[in-house]
Amino acid sequence: MTPPRLHIFALDQSVTTRHTNLTRAKGAAPDLPPLAEWIGADSLATDRVELFPIEDLGDLDLSAYVGMAFDLEVGPLATAAPRLNAIDGTVLLAPDTSVTGALMPGPEAMLIASLPMVMADHDADLPKAAIMPRPSPPVPEPDPAPPQPVIAIWILLAVLVAAAILWWLA
Repeated sequence: MTPPRLHIFALDQSVTTRHTNLTRAKGAAPDLPPLAEWIGADSLATDRVELFPIEDLGDLDLSAYVGMAFDLEVGPLATAAPRLNAIDGTVLLAPDTSVTGALMPGPEAMLIASLPMVMADHDADLPKAAIMPRPSPPVPEPDPAPPQPVIAIWILLAVLVAAAILWWLA
């Protein structure tokens, strides 16, 4: 199975619109340019793309940003880093899940990189889990019976008998 890819476009148009996960979370719904047309896609799910001016990253390199924001394979990202970090203006990040049709960018957009995203390995042979039987709950020990006053009774009886004998002898 081919891993999904993140397509990174540099836009030649002067676009200052911001459309990111953060702006969507804040409820912003900007009027977007015809991005699908610009990148040559049949359609583009704009709820999955990020569009922003590079200057919004401040001192953070674009390669560092996409490495943190998307789960990309490290090797291809390192190879593409110089091209990504050289982008000026506005960038469009479009994962495969947002695009339908073949990408054929027009003059408004330039495809800088299509980077593979990390996929879960569902075919791996995992070790079998050791299944332990559930321990039965401990049986509570019965409360020890209160000590019987038998010894005390015998001592008291012995004292009374000795007192009775002493009284009788006196």
